[in-house]
Amino acid sequence: MAAPDEDQRFIKPFISHKSAKSLAIPLAFNEYFPDPLPNTVELLDYYGRSWTIRMKKRGETVFLTVGWENFVKDNELEDGKMMEFIYDCDRTFYVVIFGHGGVSELRVFPQAVVDVGDYATGEEEEEEEKNKSN
Repeated sequence: MAAPDEDQRFIKPFISHKSAKSLAIPLAFNEYFPDPLPNTVELLDYYGRSWTIRMKKRGETVFLTVGWENFVKDNELEDGKMMEFIYDCDRTFYVVIFGHGGVSELRVFPQAVVDVGDYATGEEEEEEEKNKSN
């Protein structure tokens, strides 16, 4: 295994007929993996979501296998999208997905937003109570 640098990374396009069920890691990247190869790695996205993915070696090529399909589905990967994998040399890949225009995709997930600024003094609540009484 090569000595850890600041980070190690590679870029792969998503091509559904080749990468829908598994993803081949570039051969040149093998030097960053320990021997023996770990059974699993974590993929972590911008939002902190994670996926545990099994790694399997066929010949000299390392593949991301079991769990990869969930990552593809959860991230709505389509042909032509690019993925940057940043490896921390300790079983975690941070993944950035780029859309067709080459810009990273930052998704917004549904969330509840509560604005408490108007109720900081309680005056609004008191006024609402008075209006209900009248």
